[in-house]
Amino acid sequence: MPAAVRLCHTMLATGLSSPGAVLVLLRAATREELMHVADDSTELRLLKTIEMLIRLDFLHTQEQMPPDVNEYLSVIRSLRYYDRELRRETPLSYQMAFFLRKHGFPAKRMMLGPYPLKVCDPEERINFEPVEERSFRAGLVEEPTARKRRHLEAVGWRSIEVRADQWKELESYDTKAAFIRQMLK
Repeated sequence: MPAAVRLCHTMLATGLSSPGAVLVLLRAATREELMHVADDSTELRLLKTIEMLIRLDFLHTQEQMPPDVNEYLSVIRSLRYYDRELRRETPLSYQMAFFLRKHGFPAKRMMLGPYPLKVCDPEERINFEPVEERSFRAGLVEEPTARKRRHLEAVGWRSIEVRADQWKELESYDTKAAFIRQMLK
């Protein structure tokens, strides 16, 4: 199952897939029981990403899926997934959460599909995404942060990216408050 899941994820993430190939790979994945997949495993993250990609980006593929595969995807969607990255603080995520809590924003942590949301308000469906300075490998169709933002917006969330270099430039408390207010408009 892991090879089929990895290949299916790669095909969908790069946009080089066909409904028939995705169906064959998902059928191969259904042969193994999900009860043996840990709730923090890479395999479950890939399955959750596959489900979200099919549901939001590949509707033509979803329409061609037979009922048993759609049921499998529905089960994957309902499974609890925990990304250990959710608990790892970076200087930016820590400072943003502290600053926002001080101003009455809940700044909670939660998982939404395969995505960890480190600084969010689940009731208002607002996510502040701390984007650290890093480069992604060449050849990606879109950066992971762009895909995450697009998927969050597709399911009704407002995702506000705050880059580390932007945050560092804001030296005073008042400029940070003005920056956050501007982002929320």
